[in-house]
This record gives sequence, C-alpha cells and structure tokens, in this order.
Amino acid sequence: MEYEQKIRDSLDYIENNLNQKIQLEDLSKIAFLSKYHYHRLFHKAVGEPVKKYIRKRRMARAAAELIQTDARILDIAIKFQFGSQEAFTRAFKGIYRISPGAYRKQLNIRQPQDMHQADHNKSGRTNMRCEAA
Repeated sequence: MEYEQKIRDSLDYIENNLNQKIQLEDLSKIAFLSKYHYHRLFHKAVGEPVKKYIRKRRMARAAAELIQTDARILDIAIKFQFGSQEAFTRAFKGIYRISPGAYRKQLNIRQPQDMHQADHNKSGRTNMRCEAA
C-alpha cells in the first residue's frame, strides 16, 4: 500500500471520528506505520501536524453545527472533545477571530446557503498535498 493511500485512510478515520478521542497511536496503526514515521508523512502530505489538522477539522464541524443546529454551544464543545465551553471558545476565537455565539448570530442573519465554506471543499475535507516519501 502506498504512503498516499495510508494517509488518505487515516484522513477518512479522522473525518469519521471527529467527535471521538483520536490518538496519534491509533492513526499510525491504521496506516501500519510507527508514530514517528506516520507523523512525518502526515505533515508532509497535509502541510500541518496531525493535532493541528484535527483541531481545525473539529472547529470546522463545530462551526457548521453552530449555524445548522440550535444545539447549545456547550453541547457542541463537548461533542467535539473540548473539556469546557471556555476552552472551546478560546480555540474557536483563535481560528475564527470571533466567539462561537457571535459567529452563530452573524451567520444566521446572512443567507443560509452560504454556510461555512471558507477553508474546505464541498465534502468538508481539506485538500491534501500528497507526495511519496
């Protein structure tokens, strides 16, 4: 199996488990690689470290849920593995430069079809640069 496919398989796992705890060890096992080698290949292929990628994907999903559902911000924070609403808000502000509540209000005022397409393609996945190591 090529490295590119191994990384794609782990990306699929990440996408399907964003609301679960995801460990580097689990991802490296899926790719049949050591943690070190997996992390190095992932970073080269995707352009950022595994944890940062997972955090950004969780934030993108959480942002979509903020505008597509009426779920409480705390519930969304817990669903995407944040220990508290405060931790979620800090992380959210770090990426979007606005609080989750303000984001929800601001985007609910705009047209609903403009829902969160800023950094992701239609499937919600980040585009990947893959090169063999």
